[in-house]
Amino acid sequence: MRIVVVGGGYAGLACLARLARVLPDAERHLVDPGRWHLRRTLLHETLRRPLADLHAGFGPIARRWDFRHHAVAVRWDMALLRRWSQQGRLRLGRKDLEFDALVLATGLPGPKRPRSRSKTPPVPLESLATGAGIRAYRQLAANPGPAWVVGAGASGLQCVFELAAARERGAPLGLVEASGTILPAEPARLRRVVWRRLERLGVDVRLDTRYQGAGRGRIRLLGPDGAESLPAGGVLLCTGPTARPVDADAAGRVLHRGRALPGIFAAGDCARWRDVPFDAATAQTAVRKGRHVAESVARVLAGDEPEAWDAQQLGYFLSLGPGDAVGWLFSRAAMVKGLPAVAAREAIEARWDLLLAGVDSFGAL
Repeated sequence: MRIVVVGGGYAGLACLARLARVLPDAERHLVDPGRWHLRRTLLHETLRRPLADLHAGFGPIARRWDFRHHAVAVRWDMALLRRWSQQGRLRLGRKDLEFDALVLATGLPGPKRPRSRSKTPPVPLESLATGAGIRAYRQLAANPGPAWVVGAGASGLQCVFELAAARERGAPLGLVEASGTILPAEPARLRRVVWRRLERLGVDVRLDTRYQGAGRGRIRLLGPDGAESLPAGGVLLCTGPTARPVDADAAGRVLHRGRALPGIFAAGDCARWRDVPFDAATAQTAVRKGRHVAESVARVLAGDEPEAWDAQQLGYFLSLGPGDAVGWLFSRAAMVKGLPAVAAREAIEARWDLLLAGVDSFGAL
């Protein structure tokens, strides 16, 4: 029996770790073009820590969880998923890799960025996984001109607070968000804490405003009052992917025209599961869906019907810069902030460290 997982992010590695327990005798394979797993939830911290701190090599992880890593890039779409389902194999370079079940656990590609001729082109969030991107991020922090962050999701907000801590006091900082609020899915008390922090830092927040482009020291925006061109020392783009995720049922089976594709499962940002209570594009969701899809694979291969995922959100934490955070744990009414929130967030990250080291503690919750 052979299980193939495509994508070595949070969902993919959580799935492989759980497969080691529920299908210990199966061959387990990871297909990912990189040499290491990247802690994407910590990319905003690359202003003050080396990128190497966010890397964990696939080689040691594979030995701990007993899977084989294939450093091959695999593109996919629904037509290819259907073909793989029918044939029970996918092409890796010059050879085929047969499988009994395939788990798609990739992220979604970021939006296509038009090439900029500016001396200080916009910095995409995904580029912070590279040395060049980190250098541009740090140059943005050092530039005394107005720094703009586009996208007020968790990544964008955390980058705003990191930039505010790194820049000279009073250096102008702006935040652009296309919707009418920030963190709409989180409790109102948490949002108020974040708003007060933004106001205290003097961040120029533009809601209901769309980013139109940047260049020649300006950022172009389209807001409620029309088009604007404002001074910009640099722009960080945290707008997230625009590609459409695949549909999957509540057990993680990929759907085509409402029917499950035999042998094809999905977890992570690449898929949206139908009829589940909690499906945010977060690392927490990716880990828990990755574990659940491993259970689904085991049940399907045993000839049983997989169980629907009925998990609830366990909490949410947002970094407010070095040494500060806000969030809630288990109950939305149980908000914590400051050093207790930092400690809780670090404890959550430590559980992922344990999994990378070969200890799966996520079954406790």
